[in-house]
Amino acid sequence: MPSVTVQGAYEPFDLQVGRTQIAGHTNVQIFGYSAAVGSTALGPLWEGLTSSGGNYVYPGSALQMTLVSTNNADTQTVQVQGLDANYNLLSEYVVLTGTTGVTTVNSYFRINGLYITNGINAGTITCKNSTNLYAQINAGIGQTQMSLYTVPNGYTFYLTYVQADSSIGFTSSNYMIFSEYNKFNNSVTGDNQNGYIINYGGNSTLLSQSPFVQTLNIPYIIPLAHTGGTDIQFQVKANTGSPFSAGLFAGGYLIKNDGQSA
Repeated sequence: MPSVTVQGAYEPFDLQVGRTQIAGHTNVQIFGYSAAVGSTALGPLWEGLTSSGGNYVYPGSALQMTLVSTNNADTQTVQVQGLDANYNLLSEYVVLTGTTGVTTVNSYFRINGLYITNGINAGTITCKNSTNLYAQINAGIGQTQMSLYTVPNGYTFYLTYVQADSSIGFTSSNYMIFSEYNKFNNSVTGDNQNGYIINYGGNSTLLSQSPFVQTLNIPYIIPLAHTGGTDIQFQVKANTGSPFSAGLFAGGYLIKNDGQSA
């Protein structure tokens, strides 16, 4: 599908979004990984996952976070990406001081990711308030690995694909279960579901669920809309046995709603 001209030539719309040339459109990539996938409960793939359960507990209010490494050699800069108490986009850069904690200036209601901007970490970097873990960068990785995303206020996230991969092989009698869990924190009026107009307040729903062995691919021919303030979790568990490794990739477009300022 061609879009606006660039340097006198037509380019595909997806390419222009990737090149940040389409106003109000941003590419979103969600990546989660864990080597501790168990069979007790569905849970998002993130660094806090354990084989006995997978709950991710969101902050109950906007909080300042403390970032700290387990290695004194870590003095890199970390970008904190998250949302404020009203689900508005919020971010900052934090310069690590090794094993001495550094507290964020901003208060975060959601953490969507941590990214080192100048190197690779030698130790494990945690993002906590008190003892509560909200994000983590494992040693040598350089970014969080979380199959979690909360849609910012004033935007809609259009999911275009999901891919899950696991260490369960085709010769195994075991299988993985995939689900997409959504929590609508804001009421929505006039949403369209299968041709019907639907209104709903804050609630949780299991949007999709499927068993798979080794690999699962879900290409959305028509992108699936997720409204602002929605907590999205792409979850996995095994039917039996543990632990297993699994990775999950999801992505799409974050589009600014009509009437929102740039």
